[in-house]
Amino acid sequence: MKQPLVDAIRMLERAGMIDHNGHCSARRDVNSFYINSGASVRGALTLSDIVTADLDGNLLEGGARPPLEFHIHSEVYRARPDVHAVIHTHPQWSTFLTMAGATFKPVYAQGVLLGDIPLMESPLSVNTKAMGERLAATLGRGRAALLKAHGAVIAGADIVECFALAAYLEENAYRQYMATQIGEPYVFSEAEQQACREKLWSPRLFKKTWDHYHSKIR
Repeated sequence: MKQPLVDAIRMLERAGMIDHNGHCSARRDVNSFYINSGASVRGALTLSDIVTADLDGNLLEGGARPPLEFHIHSEVYRARPDVHAVIHTHPQWSTFLTMAGATFKPVYAQGVLLGDIPLMESPLSVNTKAMGERLAATLGRGRAALLKAHGAVIAGADIVECFALAAYLEENAYRQYMATQIGEPYVFSEAEQQACREKLWSPRLFKKTWDHYHSKIR
């Protein structure tokens, strides 16, 4: 489980979705999870940078502390037994939308898979249990949440699915942003969204997306 986590973080950095900050986790069991340490260099991550923490942020394995925003991960895991991977990104285009007060709209087929994306109306770091609980409540039963002028949180059944959804979120935001420079972007109808969900929600598609990004870090 740790190596895919390393690969996911390196791919996110290479794609510009995280920089010197940002983190990705995978549930180990009901009370603990793997995550990159706060001090780790994301673009040069190795297995030694993955630590194990419990849901209160106590270090169980590893030589460095988890990120200050571990509460994002721990509180989502507490609230969502179905979630086994969480990614917190600082993506450029979707963050621009939140800064301008623009609503994320499904303008890209794979972007439809994110569903409705709620906005947490705070740009502050999620570095307390109360903030983590607020984030988890904002996410609800959804697959992603945006943090105003801050970033995004994506929840998935596994690390491959979670990574793919993070990539689709940012690609959709990029297309939405660029289209608005020309005019009003076309938004998929409800029927078109349903068709996309039926055809594109597929582990094979998620793995294809993963393999595309993975090829860039080999």
